[in-house]
Amino acid sequence: MISYVDVAIIGGGIFGVETALSAASLGLKVKVFEANDTIMSGATKNNQNRLHLGFHYPRDIETGRQSIRGFYAFKHKYQDCITGQFDNAYFIASKGSLTRPEEYLKFCRELGVNYKEINPSDFHIDLNGVDIGILCEEVVYDVALLKSTLLQSLEKSQINLALNTRISEVQHSQDGFEIFDHNGNKVKAKFLINATYSDINRITAALNYNILQNHYEYTVVPVVELDIPRVGITIMDGPFYTLLPFGKTSKYLLYSVEQSVISTVSSDQMPKEWHCPNDAPFNELNPTVYFNNMINDASSFIPILKTAKVIDFLQGPRMVLSNKDCTDGRPSVIKIFDNKYITIFSGKIDHSIWVADDIKLVLRDKFAL
Repeated sequence: MISYVDVAIIGGGIFGVETALSAASLGLKVKVFEANDTIMSGATKNNQNRLHLGFHYPRDIETGRQSIRGFYAFKHKYQDCITGQFDNAYFIASKGSLTRPEEYLKFCRELGVNYKEINPSDFHIDLNGVDIGILCEEVVYDVALLKSTLLQSLEKSQINLALNTRISEVQHSQDGFEIFDHNGNKVKAKFLINATYSDINRITAALNYNILQNHYEYTVVPVVELDIPRVGITIMDGPFYTLLPFGKTSKYLLYSVEQSVISTVSSDQMPKEWHCPNDAPFNELNPTVYFNNMINDASSFIPILKTAKVIDFLQGPRMVLSNKDCTDGRPSVIKIFDNKYITIFSGKIDHSIWVADDIKLVLRDKFAL
């Protein structure tokens, strides 16, 4: 069976869906391919679910400014999926921080976003080993609510969504691309957008475009129960910890800069086994021992974590630009090839708004709309 579309998008995470909605708003015929059984089940889900205002990136103001660009638009567009009903604080560790307290406060001023400096001893959760802190207006999104909202938007926009569909081959054609899925179906598209995140280089290489080596990480984020008022705590700036509400639930996500990353690979493509949780690196660990080790370390800063109970683990691959360790930068990058193929190197979730807007301008020119 052969079908025809104006724009094909591979990847049904937040970047792929936002871009699909923008393309459809131009009146273009759009199809989205997603390898999993639902959208938003990959990197969009398996992270800290935080919308950034840049406070996490004192060594890379570019990432901070990109976050600001998308934060307010995302927060407004998906306000029913977002919660900010908690104190969200960042603290600089007394030892081992790559950013000194005075440097961090200078960075916060340069960001130009509202914040309030606080004394850690005045914070309503006991903390150890931190010097200064700030309260900011960052929020978290509820991935279940966000998924439901976006599914409705896709249906309303009459976007063809192909779930459980993995792309087996992509070829250039005279007027665009021929795309073959694992079921043997073929789609002809005039424009192709690659929003597969960690799988981005596989398709790009198959189309004979140049690819760069990336840094791939397999990450694990425990979901925990903790009997405290809703709060967000991030210990900066180095191998430390973040505790954030898990969307609008009563649970929390606990992230460790070092321990949440359980496997790393620098390569031009992600290891194939990472696509399947049953074959992924986390299966080689003892979950109880892993969680207890994380709690033992994290509770040296946040003592109440000793009472945390693990409920689940979010796990999956992520991709970051190589040679960014010194800045910890997480920018989003749009690349255009031959005015018919786009790759999205996605940084933070809220970047998806401006990325989709920028791609919409490209499509408008391409299709003379």
